Amino acid sequence: MIKFNPFDPLEAKHIVNSDVALRSVKREILNILASYVGWFDPFAETIQNALDSVEERSEQEDSKYVPSVFITIDIQKNRLIVTDNGIGLDEQKYKSFLAPDFSFKSGKTRGHKGVGATYLAYGFNYLQVCTKTEDYYAVGKILDARKWLHDESPSGNPVVKYDEAGATDKYFNEIDRGVSVCLKFDKQKHPKDLSWLKADTAEAWFQILSIKTGIGAFIQNKDIDVSIKVISKAGVQTEKQIRGIKYLWPHLVVRKSASYTDIENKSADLFLKGKDTNRLPSAYKDLDIIYDFWDTEKIVELTNLEADDEAMDICNKYLPNVYIAYTFTTKTWDKINESLGLRNNYRIMYGGIQIAANNMPQGEIIQIPLKRYIGRQNQVHVVIHFDNCSPDLGRKGFQSEIVEFAKEISRKLIEGPLQRVGFTLKSNTGAAPDLLREKRVEDWKRDMAQYELENPLKLINEHFFLPTKTISITSKPTREQDVIALFNQLLAGGVIRGVRIMSTNERFTYDGLYRIIVTEPTDYHIYNQETNPLGVFGETLESINEIPFISSPKILEYKFSLDGLIENIQDSSKNSNDIGLVVVWETGDFYVGNYKITSLLDKNNTDLRQYHGLTHVMTNVTTGQREMDLIILEELIEFLNDPITAQQKQVDKYED
Repeated sequence: MIKFNPFDPLEAKHIVNSDVALRSVKREILNILASYVGWFDPFAETIQNALDSVEERSEQEDSKYVPSVFITIDIQKNRLIVTDNGIGLDEQKYKSFLAPDFSFKSGKTRGHKGVGATYLAYGFNYLQVCTKTEDYYAVGKILDARKWLHDESPSGNPVVKYDEAGATDKYFNEIDRGVSVCLKFDKQKHPKDLSWLKADTAEAWFQILSIKTGIGAFIQNKDIDVSIKVISKAGVQTEKQIRGIKYLWPHLVVRKSASYTDIENKSADLFLKGKDTNRLPSAYKDLDIIYDFWDTEKIVELTNLEADDEAMDICNKYLPNVYIAYTFTTKTWDKINESLGLRNNYRIMYGGIQIAANNMPQGEIIQIPLKRYIGRQNQVHVVIHFDNCSPDLGRKGFQSEIVEFAKEISRKLIEGPLQRVGFTLKSNTGAAPDLLREKRVEDWKRDMAQYELENPLKLINEHFFLPTKTISITSKPTREQDVIALFNQLLAGGVIRGVRIMSTNERFTYDGLYRIIVTEPTDYHIYNQETNPLGVFGETLESINEIPFISSPKILEYKFSLDGLIENIQDSSKNSNDIGLVVVWETGDFYVGNYKITSLLDKNNTDLRQYHGLTHVMTNVTTGQREMDLIILEELIEFLNDPITAQQKQVDKYED
């Protein structure tokens, strides 16, 4: 490490040789600081510099180089540390880059106006900058620069001094080249106190930085390693390692989403087959979010921009790309914010337009000026990315023509394409979504669907239940395991034909996953009072678009008595919105009052059966919402053994 003499960064511009010049440069710096008004500006500046540096080095070196950025958010000591293993600063750059308008970057990097480093140096009262190159290694700090800026008669300019204590960040000692920046916060400039935000884990900060800084790249870079360490106010340390940087796309954090393009393509496919274009497969229904990515050419096509010369000039100059996410309720954004553990009513993500430039989000979210469907302006989150375009000084905002273009494009996309596919969204009941639970459930379904695909189990034998023609279980169930065994016997014997088991799971909240499957010959599924009393009406099968029909994964729950599940729902250990089918031996009576059970064994309700083997449906008395399907084994067996007596029992038990 080189021990250097203190130096004044402003001397690099030769502008501090008189009181007049000094006042002038102070005004210049104050103007720069005035343009940085966001709480996350220091995070954005330090991280963008680190990302630019590692990407520049990547272009110079071979594949053995792993670009890495280390971020430490020390809430306990109220400081931010960002270290990279990029190109580093040589001596000339190290002694000049803090001065206003000094930049060594091209117009294609995230920052190139030469004001960000000045903001970091003079906007705060503690900045340590460490650099390491092949022939230069220095650790220096500048103190009380913010105080100097507001001091009418300072004793001297702040200088960068050699820091005998060495680099604050241990990662800096481990890299061969790069820069480490340590910034301490105090009461003079936002953020005054890192604990104010209330986020205190690495996972929460990763998501925040993926929305507010260059970690949230519009164009994903899969090669950059990011390490985030957070030390809470209580001293608890958490860490997160990420390979690759990309924006926190909303459609990836909800239960179910589909792209506009896929929905349109599927509708077109149904149209060509002469089918109802609104009868989409389940993968395109009941969505939390409709999303898509569109390049410049597609934006022009979808919004009919050809006749707008000014808009086309912007398209040709800046090559805008758009990401759009349309959610069924604005409460989705509330839940995303709540999941980060932020202070009450503080929002990181919400409906509106986020402008991005040079591969990172810039500035604050702008409201979408809808002329129609006004309520939807808060349901849609739009990210519009412009190439070779930068905000005005600091992060204050973009040129008016860029902002107006972003507003107009967002409006046209919402009132046009998104409006056409809005029917695929989940109905808004007013209840807030439980994103963490729903996402965990959906991830489990997806993982098991992949496992099912990679590890199929097939057993084909036309002699099931022959020659005895009787089930192998000899006594009535007394516990849940008996219910599971009996149910699987009924599936294997072809008594129940519409349900296929995907998996069971004793460690997860729920018992297993299943699919509804209808294959040829469909006659096996059609109701016949004598030979197939658990079947469905032919009209129900005709409504299915394609055979074989394979539903998305659904959650299966086993209980001896339905009472056990009602208790789970009441103590919130399980959620009725997750569960598709419940298999029980008996109903118990806890459901009475809050739920209504409709018997499909009652011949008057047989037309309500949606798939083979379903015996009952449970609905919420208050809302009328269908809660879950039921197969009640005791009543199913009674029905198969004596349908006439069972019919009257069903009416007496379930009809008012």
